[in-house]
Amino acid sequence: MSEPKTCHRCGQTSLIKGDLGLRTSRDLELIMVVRKDHGIEKKVPLQPKVCGKCGFVDLFVENPEGLKICSSDKPINPDFKNRPILEYDF
Repeated sequence: MSEPKTCHRCGQTSLIKGDLGLRTSRDLELIMVVRKDHGIEKKVPLQPKVCGKCGFVDLFVENPEGLKICSSDKPINPDFKNRPILEYDF
């Protein structure tokens, strides 16, 4: 795996610094990674890294732990019926 501060396409360490984000052009909302499982919905924002040399954009999630389902999470639909959450789901 390559260094987190290098471009995955050209290998240069010329990533553009600053607060970069992805938004939809229509409503200016953040683009999110959404996981739906067991009637539970988890969202985390998708983050870009942009190379200042070749312009390659690499997307990543800052906190992947936020997508894990835990036993205290409640379904978004209170009437949701599905199999119970098991240990291997975590």
